[in-house]
Amino acid sequence: MTAAGTPVLPAALVPDDPGTRRGARRWRTLGAGQGAGSLPGLAFWILLVLFILGPSLCFLLLAISPRLFDEGRAWFTLTYLRQSFTGLTALALTNSLWVSAAAAVMGILIGVPIAWLTARTMLPARRFVAGSMWLLLLLPSWLPAIGWQRLVQQGGPMYRLGLGLPFVTHAIMGPFGVVLLLGLRCVPFTFLAVTAALSGLGQEFEDAARVHGGGRLAAARVVLPIIAPAIWSALAIGFAETVSDFGVAATLAYSSNFPLATYQVFQDIGNFPPSFPGAAAMGWMLVAAVAIPLALQARALRGRSYQVLSARTRQITRRPLSRVGTVAAVGGVGLFYLVALGVPGFGAVSGSLLGDYGGSFSITFANYDALFRQSGLLGPVERSLFYGIVAATVTATGGFIAARMLTRRGGRAARLLDFLLLASVALPSVVFGAGYIFAYNLPIMSSLGINLYQTVALLVIAYIAASLPTNARVLVGVVSQIQPSLKDAARAHGARAFGAWVRGVLPAVSRPIVMAWLLTFCAVFLELPLSQLLYAPNQPPLSVAIEDNLSNYHFGVGMAQSVLAVAIALGVVAITLGAYRILAPAGWRRIGGANRG
Repeated sequence: MTAAGTPVLPAALVPDDPGTRRGARRWRTLGAGQGAGSLPGLAFWILLVLFILGPSLCFLLLAISPRLFDEGRAWFTLTYLRQSFTGLTALALTNSLWVSAAAAVMGILIGVPIAWLTARTMLPARRFVAGSMWLLLLLPSWLPAIGWQRLVQQGGPMYRLGLGLPFVTHAIMGPFGVVLLLGLRCVPFTFLAVTAALSGLGQEFEDAARVHGGGRLAAARVVLPIIAPAIWSALAIGFAETVSDFGVAATLAYSSNFPLATYQVFQDIGNFPPSFPGAAAMGWMLVAAVAIPLALQARALRGRSYQVLSARTRQITRRPLSRVGTVAAVGGVGLFYLVALGVPGFGAVSGSLLGDYGGSFSITFANYDALFRQSGLLGPVERSLFYGIVAATVTATGGFIAARMLTRRGGRAARLLDFLLLASVALPSVVFGAGYIFAYNLPIMSSLGINLYQTVALLVIAYIAASLPTNARVLVGVVSQIQPSLKDAARAHGARAFGAWVRGVLPAVSRPIVMAWLLTFCAVFLELPLSQLLYAPNQPPLSVAIEDNLSNYHFGVGMAQSVLAVAIALGVVAITLGAYRILAPAGWRRIGGANRG
C-alpha cells in the first residue's frame, strides 16, 4: 500500500509493454496519483479543519472582525493588527523573534553532538543520556525558570552559602537567561529527531568515508547532509515551540522586565476588560513568524532526495572514543545536564522539602505528608494519565500519517500542510485554548447537536490537536528515509497491503513511533494552559491541581506535587521503553535502533 492508501500490485500482476517497463511505471504512477485523493487522506484533512484550523481561525478572526463574535462594533478593521507594531506589543514581538531564533540554533548546536555521541559512539552511560532527555521534556518550562530564580536571586541559596555573584544574577535575570532556558528546552527535540534519523541510517556511508581515508569528522560531514530533514525539522520545531512558550515568559522573563509575546497575549486575555481582538492580532504575528524557518527549510531541502533506508541497510557499529575524547564527551554532556536538570531539580526538591519555601535551610517532609493526606489527590493523577495515554495513541497515529503526507514530493497540499502544522506549533496554547472556547461555545454548535464545551472530550481533542503538529515534525525525519522497496519486498513475498506495511515498514519506524508516543504523553501529562482553560468543571487535571496549590500560597505542597508528578511520568516512560525492549521482536529493535549495547 502506498503512503496514501492505494494498493501496489505485485510485479507479476503489473501489465508491461512488450520489451519495455513503461507499463509498470505508468501503472505505479497512476496508483500514486490516485492516493492523493483517497478516503483516509480526505478524512485527515476534515479532522484537521475541524479541530486545528477551525478553532484557531475562529479566534484569529477576532483581530479583523470583532463584531462577528460580539467583541466589538466593527465588522472589518485593521486597527488591532496595526497596534501589534507599536509600543510594548511590538517590543514583545521583536524579543520573541530573536530569542526564538537564538534558542533554536542553541538547541541544534547542543543537541546534534549529543545525539551523535549517543547513536554512533561507545559513550559511557549513553542509555542514561537517551532516557534522561525525557526528563527535560517532562519538566514544564516554569519549573526550571523558578529553580534558576531561586538559586541566583538576592537572598537565594547562592548568596546564603556565600557564593553570590552579581554578574551571574544579572546574566540569568535577563535576556541571556531567557535564551539559555529556552535553548535548553530545544535540545530534546533536536536529540529525538536526529537520533531517530541516525537509527535508520546504515553504516555504509561512514564506511565509505573511512575507506577513502577520512576520520570521524569526515564521516560526520558525510552523514550530516543526509539527515538534513531531521536537523531542519528540529530547527523549525525549536523556533515554533520557543515562540509559543508561556512558562518562561510568565516567570523569568516577566521578573526580568523582558516582555515576550506570549505573556503579552495572556495580559490581553486576562486584563479587565479583556482584549480578545488584541490577543488575536498578536496570534496573527506569531503564526506569520513561522514562515521564517519554514522558508529556510524549504530552500535548503528543495530538489533533493533523502531516501536511504532500504532492505539492504547495514547494521550500525559503534565507534570507541579515545581517553581524551571520552573525558571531553562525558564532561560536556555532564555540564549540559547540570545546567538543564541539576539547577531546576535542586529548586523543585528544595522547595518541596522546606516548610517556608526556602526561607530557611531546615528540611521537613511536612509537604509530602500533607500531600498524601489531602483528599482528591489520586483523581487528578488518574485523569492526567488517562488523558495522556489517549492523546498520545491518537497523536502518534495521526503524526505518522501527517509525516507521510509531508514527505510526498511535488504537491501543493504537502507544502500547505507543512505550513499549517508548523503554524499551529507557533500558536500559543493560551490562544489555541481560547479558540476552542469561541468555536465550540457558539450557538450554531448547539443547534447542530455538538455540545463539547466544558467536557472531557473537548479537552482531550485539544490535547491531540495541539500535539499533532510537533509529533509530525519529529517523525518526518525518519519517514523521509523510507524507500518504497521496503513495502515492495514484503508484497513480493505474498503479503497483502496491510501485512506488507506491518512486515516491511513498521519494523523500521517502530521505535520512532514509540518515541513520538512518549513525547506526546510527556507534553500532555503536565500541560497547563489548555488544561486551565478547557478542563471540565470539578475534574481538574494534575497540572491544574499543582497550579492551584502554587497560586494559593501552598508553595511547598505544590512543589511536592510537581516532584511526584515528574516521578510518575518518568515511571511511564521507563515502563514503555522497557516493554518495547522486551516485547518487540529482535529484528524490530535492531532496525529501530533500540539495541544500544
